[in-house]
Parts: sequence; C-alpha cells; structure tokens
Amino acid sequence: MDLAAVKTRAGALVDARGEELDRLSLAIHARPELAYEERFASSALADYVEREGTPVARGAGGLETAFVADAGSGAPVVAFCAEYDALPGVGHACGHNVMGTAAVGAFLAVRDVLQGSGTIRLIGCPAEERGNGKAALIKAGLFGDVDAALMYHAGDHDELDPLMLALVNLEIEMHGKAAHAAAEPQAGVNALDGLLLGWSALSALRLVIRSDSRVHGIITDGGQAPNIIPERAAARLMVRSPDSAYLQELRGRVLGCFNGAAKATGCELRHSWSETTEGVLTNGPLAEAFAANAGALGRPMPRRRPADTHGSTDMGNVSAVVPSLHPILAITSDATPGHSHAFAAAAALPGALATMRLGAKALAHTAIDVFSDPALVQRAWERHNATR
Repeated sequence: MDLAAVKTRAGALVDARGEELDRLSLAIHARPELAYEERFASSALADYVEREGTPVARGAGGLETAFVADAGSGAPVVAFCAEYDALPGVGHACGHNVMGTAAVGAFLAVRDVLQGSGTIRLIGCPAEERGNGKAALIKAGLFGDVDAALMYHAGDHDELDPLMLALVNLEIEMHGKAAHAAAEPQAGVNALDGLLLGWSALSALRLVIRSDSRVHGIITDGGQAPNIIPERAAARLMVRSPDSAYLQELRGRVLGCFNGAAKATGCELRHSWSETTEGVLTNGPLAEAFAANAGALGRPMPRRRPADTHGSTDMGNVSAVVPSLHPILAITSDATPGHSHAFAAAAALPGALATMRLGAKALAHTAIDVFSDPALVQRAWERHNATR
C-alpha cells in the first residue's frame, strides 16, 4: 500500500465534501440542542451519511439520538466518535457542531479508501455535556470490538494530550418546613438557610483542596416566595479530579459540608450521585500517529502545558475500555474560554470550519495508519493495558 497516496486521497475526499460539511456544521450550530434532545443534529448527520451511501442504525444502544454506521468488515475496528449536543444558555460553546461533523467527514473519507483492511465505524454520541451518553453506549456494546476510538475536541489552543478530569455530579436537596416568614417564622425550618450554610462550608473547602481538582455548582431551587419559609432548596454540584482515589475523598468531604449544615439547621438532607465520568487516558501510540499526521498537514501538536487542567468528558469512559485519542484543536487564534458566548460565536466562523476539515483529515489519516500497521494496533493495546 502506498500510504502517502492513500492519505492524500482521503484528504482530497474531505475537501470534496467540504461545502456540505460546512453547511451541516452551521445548521447544527444554528439549532443548539441539549443532552438527549439532539434530534435535529443526529438526524442531519445520519441523513447525510445515508445520502452518501452507508446505512445508519438510529436509536443505537437504546438512546433515541444515538446512531451507528459501519463500513468494511473484520478487524481492526476503528471508531470515530461524533458529538453534537449543546449547552444551556450558550449554545455550541464547546464546538460540538464542528466536532460531530468532522467525525462524519473522516468516516466517509476512510470508507472510500478502505480496501478490505478492517471496519470503520461512526458512533453518534449524544449527551456529552450532561448525561454520560458514551457510558450508556459502552454498556450497550457499541465499543465492545473497537481497537481504536478517535475524536478531537475544539479549543482555543492545540494540545495533544489534555488533562481531562474525572467527574461526578451531586444533586443536593434540603427539606425543611414552610411557614409564614413574617407572622410565624418560628414555626418553619428554612431549607434555603440549610443549603446556604452548606454552600459556605463548600466555599471554605475549595480553598484547601488540591490545585488540580475542582468543585463547583449552581443553586437550582431557592424557595417559592419571599414571604414563605422555604421548605425545599436544591443545588447541583460537580466534583472533579484527575486522581480517582482523591475524587473519592472529595466526595465525602463535599457531602460532609451539607450533612453538617442539615444538622445545624434542622433540615433533612437528600442527595444522589451520578455515574462517574472517567478521566481521559490518552493512548501514546495513537497520539504519536495523530501528531505526525497533523504535523504533515501543517499543524504541529504541542503536548500538555504544565498545570493546565481542562474539563471532563465521557470520552474518558471510552478510554478506560479501548485505546483512545482526544486531542484539542484550536478553532480560534484568540484566547477564548470554552462554555462562553464568545466561544459559541467562534464555532461558526471560517477558522472553526477550516479546523473541522483539518481535524477530519488528521483523524482519517490516523485511522489509515491503524489499518495499515498491525504493529500500531498491538502497541496501542499494550499501552492501554499498562496504563489502565
């Protein structure tokens, strides 16, 4: 196999579909949808793949807005993960509109150059921002035969091996007793006071936790009216760390803030923890292949900057079970924080679309490396098993 010629052809196929990929990305950007509600985005991507001649199984893994498409047969199996959900209030401020579309472009390009070398798979993954969609797809078996899972994430700088934190969500409810806030306050138990006392303890805790870990959240219910002692107050918190053992310790300390507040105020505390989003394990051999391919396309990939910490992603759950890749590619040349209105705006600009096409090519070329080099698959699995 003339590897360079195959990669050149795959890149040309991405470019040939460039205008349609741009339209798809901008259409998804214009209609942001939250976790598990991505009906337009998932349908738009799946419809396009079907128009390009590959059947798509929708509702994959029992999730309405998930889908899967396969081309080729046998091993190895390389999966491109497409994300397309948005954030409340700020839309596509994580750039999933370009990421999901890039995965489609990479899949179609590799499909068209694949010559009996294995199976290429496109997995439409809902609910990355909230809901752990990939964890559900893992349980449903969509990654069971996968040898390499590939995607990139949009950002404001390039980074080959970002530190993505393990995450667990905590839902807090304080329950008290309603009463007239002016006439008979002594008859009530103030759930909001209980919640705020716990929140104050949490703020103090945040000053003394490890610098690579995070605790943050929002109050989702502060009562119904100012003249009623609140009988219910609620909050949603996120607890993050790159260290799973320390994450366990933090869970206990965070919950302890609210347990103590409940006792102090006479409230009843109710809580629930989500499933854990695992930290991303960047697979070294796959990362090296991606870096070489991106560099050949004019995009050198720097490694993680010291003390850099990013968010969390359910791609971490995938990386715990199969060799995986999750680099960051900048969609803007300006320092623009993710999850901001400015980043959402950047995700629809020409620079983001250009990065989408480059990302699709680099992912496609990395998949071609996997198909052409059995030793790369072996090294990837060896590193995965050692790291896991």
